[in-house]
Amino acid sequence: MVYSFILPEETITNFQEKIEFLEKCLNNANPQDEIFAEIIELENSGLISLNKLIEEVKNLQYKLNKFIKFVKALKEKVELDQSSVILFVRYNFLIKEILEQCCEFSVIKHSKEIFMDIIVSTLVVYQKIKKEASSVTYSQHEIYILTETRKHVIQSIIKASVQFKVFPEDFFNPLELEDDITPKESETTLTFLASIKKWDYVYRKLA
Repeated sequence: MVYSFILPEETITNFQEKIEFLEKCLNNANPQDEIFAEIIELENSGLISLNKLIEEVKNLQYKLNKFIKFVKALKEKVELDQSSVILFVRYNFLIKEILEQCCEFSVIKHSKEIFMDIIVSTLVVYQKIKKEASSVTYSQHEIYILTETRKHVIQSIIKASVQFKVFPEDFFNPLELEDDITPKESETTLTFLASIKKWDYVYRKLA
C-alpha cells in the first residue's frame, strides 16, 4: 500500500490556516466578522459557550499538530507493506479524532467553509485506502483489522458530512462502503492487535 492514502500536504496546511483564522475570530471579538457575530448570537441563545469553543479550538490544534507529526513520520516510508498495519490503524484513528473534534463546531453555519475541504478529502482518502487495501495481499487477520478500522473512519466521515451539510446522508448509499459500517472492535483492541505479530492466538484467547 503506497503513501498516496496520506492526506495531501496542501489540504493539511490549508486546514491548519483556517483553524488559526477561526481562533483569531474567537479571540479578537470583532462583531463585524460573520462567524463571530453568529457565535455571539448562538451564545446569547444559550446554544453554545464562547469559552468552550475557544477550548475546542485548542484541542483541535493539538490533535492537528499530532496528526502532522505522524504524517511526516509516515512519509519517510515511501511504500507501506503488510508490516505497516499498525501505522495504518494509528493514522486512521487520528483522522477519526480530528473529524470528531470538527463536529463540535457544526452548530456554527458560517464554519462550513472551514471544515468542508478536510471532510471531502478524508472521504477521498477513505476510498483510496479501501481500493488499495483490496489490491494488496494481507492475511485474513490483517484484513479483519483493516476493515474494522475503516468502519470507525467512515462513521466519522458520514457524521461530519451530515452535520456540516457537506453531503446529504443518502449521498453515501451508492458508494462502495463496507458491507456493515458498524465496527465490532474498539480502537484500543484494534491498535493492540495491530501492534503484535502473532495476534491471532491472542485474539482467540480474548474471544
